Amino acid sequence: MSTTLNVCQRVLNRNAFTSHAPRPLSRNRIVSCPATAPDSQSSPHGALRFLQALAASALLLSSSGSPALAVLNSPNAQIARSVDAALRRSIPAFNPDVKTIQKSLEDVQYFLRIPQRKPWGSMAANVADSLALSQQREVMLAGVPPASRAATESLLDALTAALRKLELAVKTQQPDAVALRVADALKSVAELELLQAPGLPFLIPKEYGTLPRLVGRATVELTVEKADGSRGFSDPAAGGPTSAARLVLTLDGYSAPLSAGNFLKNVLDGVYDNRPIQVNYTSVFVQGPSTRERPPIPLEILPAGEFEPLYRLPLDVQSGELPVLPLSISGALSFARLPSTDSFLSGSDWFIYKFDKQQAGLAGLAFDEGTFGVFGYVTDGMDAVARLEPGDVVTGVRVISGADRLVVPSAAETTTAK
Repeated sequence: MSTTLNVCQRVLNRNAFTSHAPRPLSRNRIVSCPATAPDSQSSPHGALRFLQALAASALLLSSSGSPALAVLNSPNAQIARSVDAALRRSIPAFNPDVKTIQKSLEDVQYFLRIPQRKPWGSMAANVADSLALSQQREVMLAGVPPASRAATESLLDALTAALRKLELAVKTQQPDAVALRVADALKSVAELELLQAPGLPFLIPKEYGTLPRLVGRATVELTVEKADGSRGFSDPAAGGPTSAARLVLTLDGYSAPLSAGNFLKNVLDGVYDNRPIQVNYTSVFVQGPSTRERPPIPLEILPAGEFEPLYRLPLDVQSGELPVLPLSISGALSFARLPSTDSFLSGSDWFIYKFDKQQAGLAGLAFDEGTFGVFGYVTDGMDAVARLEPGDVVTGVRVISGADRLVVPSAAETTTAK
């Protein structure tokens, strides 16, 4: 421990005299995207917080009874590390038995992270329990609307088949096969939970009653083209070069109803049609036209383990507060920060975050984690995101699904609410 503290003291002394370039500003609207290093570390106070967090991590690793326990109790294991995991965890638990299966299968994923001797017996028990519970059809169907019952039956068949394949992979102790099969099973679980989720399990605060909100999920398609007309993208269907690419964005109203609703309303109003793209090593940034600038929206983050989002309050990640939808996943969507406040974000300008693990802080999290409200992710087209360059253009935006879940309060409703 003394060695760790000595190293940390050197970091403190060095950072006390280190300056960091300011975050880039865009036009005169003064909005910004995440940084790859914390500005706060340019002061002794920021470096001290860094020192304390590092010492706490060292204490966790040194005091744990086993390396396995340290791995499973670390923030690295507690926060979603993939788009699928983040979106799955945001779905409200309307059927507790289905959520039990989800938790058991996610534990299997955690167990796979343990180096060397993996707890195959625990994995087998989790899979067996999940398989037994999935056979109780009426329990699994609870909460499903009658119109969706046939689709749910097919999902349950797919879940059972995936669990049996997972059972075999665990029995033969094949880590790669287990990882693949558990991902397939969790995909079926997420689709089942979406069918059982009728809307938001919480009420929007009255002070935001005039704002549009998304009461569920929506998907949006962006078409982007090279500014010079060059064939800089790859066509996934034909396999050849092309000048245009397609990005699919999944918007999550379960965790961020106001942010996702604001974005979807902007899309339907054509705010982002034919808009130029700004690109740097951390983000792909799109601004709405200055003539159609929307009012700021409150910072909106659903903390893990909480029932409803927090508004206008950033999370204290260093104290263990973690978001359900992390910024620390490449493809995260958020509105840009405003210059004079941490409580509101731009209502028009947004970005796709290009998370780089090599530039992450402690526990592998982005330095700006907890200060931006993530409202969705790029779920298809990240290869094209990597090929975007400054000046490329969003030539078209359309809603694929979920427009019916957008609620825009009318003037009459707003007056009644007041």
